[in-house]
This record gives sequence, C-alpha cells and structure tokens, in this order.
Amino acid sequence: MAKIVQNNNNIINELRDKMIETAKQSPYFKIINSFYGIGEILTAEILGELGDITRFDSPKEIIAFCGLDPTIKQSGKSINVKGAISKRGNKYARYILFNCSQMVVKLGASNYPEHPVYIYYQNKKAEGKHFYESLTACSTKILRMLYSMCKNNKQFLEN
Repeated sequence: MAKIVQNNNNIINELRDKMIETAKQSPYFKIINSFYGIGEILTAEILGELGDITRFDSPKEIIAFCGLDPTIKQSGKSINVKGAISKRGNKYARYILFNCSQMVVKLGASNYPEHPVYIYYQNKKAEGKHFYESLTACSTKILRMLYSMCKNNKQFLEN
C-alpha cells in the first residue's frame, strides 16, 4: 500500500511540474507569479482556468466568469438589494481564487501587513463581515488587481 501511495505522489509531482512548465509559456506567468502570496502552482492553476486574462473587456466580465458577481434581488417597486455571489461561473476558478485570498491574508498577517489585499480584508472584517465573506471579497479584489496587472503588463512590486 505504501508503494502505491508513493507512486501516486510521484505521478502527482510529475504532473504538477508539467503544469508549471506549460504555464511558464504564457506571457502572464511572471506577472501573476509576482503577486505576493501566489506561487508557481497557484499561478499555473489560475492560467489553466482563466487562460488569457486580457481577453475580457473589463474586470466585471472576469468576475462574472468566475461567478463572484453579486446577485440582484428585485421585485416590483422594491429597491435593488445585492445578494450573495451568483456562483454561475467557473467553480474551479472560484476555488483557486479563494485559496489565493487565504494565502495572501495568511502571509499578509505575518510578513506583509501593508499588502493591499490584507488591508482590504481587515476593512471587511471591521465592517462585521464573516470570514468567508471577507475572503470572497478579497478574491474579487485579487481578480481586479491581476486583470489590471496583466492589461498594463506590470508586476506586483512595480506599482
């Protein structure tokens, strides 16, 4: 049984290395990888799910593609109330971005407290938002930042 587990781990590591090598061929790999808290594996996963980020016309389109846009509830003459996220989009991209926001917040708390996403997280927590709501908001913030970085061809620390 131990040999089977070890063999499977070797196969997973080989596939992970191939995925990273394939993602490195993208012109956006270095830009996304420069974002503090996003390593090579998460960068490869983001590029695998989103593809060419600049094909979207606006950050709102990419947020909707991932299903992170808010739903709108209205009825008759009622005022529009924004609800929870729509979840209509790519669930794998949503999961990857949630993991990215977790890593950025975790690393920001210990190593980089002036990170814009960490500051945004602290603001959301101060508003009384739940942990998961705050991380979901951070996911959209990360998407907007990555979109801007890729459109302008700028790395994270060049800002």
